[in-house]
Amino acid sequence: MTSADTSTIRWSPGDHVLLRQLWTSEVWAAIPATIVEDSSDLVSLYIAPGAIFAGPDCSRDEHLHVAAGRVWDLKLYEWTGQHHLWASVPGEAASIWTIWSASDWTHVGWKVNPELPLKRTPIGFDTTDHVLDAVISADLTSWQLKDEDELAVAIDLGLLTEAEGERIRRETQCIASKCVSSRRRQLQTWAAWRPPSQWKLPILQGNWEAP
Repeated sequence: MTSADTSTIRWSPGDHVLLRQLWTSEVWAAIPATIVEDSSDLVSLYIAPGAIFAGPDCSRDEHLHVAAGRVWDLKLYEWTGQHHLWASVPGEAASIWTIWSASDWTHVGWKVNPELPLKRTPIGFDTTDHVLDAVISADLTSWQLKDEDELAVAIDLGLLTEAEGERIRRETQCIASKCVSSRRRQLQTWAAWRPPSQWKLPILQGNWEAP
């Protein structure tokens, strides 16, 4: 498959892909995931406990400073603690994560994750995380912004501009508000989803660092 036809790729439910997060066009994280839906209306991926993924070799407190330095090492981690159904409307600058506990599939809520609109690649999808989150309660009655302090640090370090930070904040608030109003039914449908029993755990493909 050549880069010229990347935009026409359509994956089928059960296909394994890589969701990659980039900073300054370099791979920051590569997470193996399983396609739930890939249509003109929605892209959704399942990230399963036990998946081995690549991420930066640094602590959470260090990660923005490391990203701003533009040089980092990656190491392998195990995805633990939670099931995630990651969903993105094509062209929308955010994804919505439906989250369950890994041990018993107890639904714990949703997260709005602002990010660059998805870019399709021959191995999956690329995006850039925009630091801020909005956490939505499991009963869809409330939401609150999370990591505003990290967004301020990202701006101070030059990873984002003041204007970008304000736009990210507005977009995140707008999407979170819709999640507890006009998009309630969609989120409730996602919360009722479960992966087919025959699905296998995806693996981190050998070409996960490919440009």
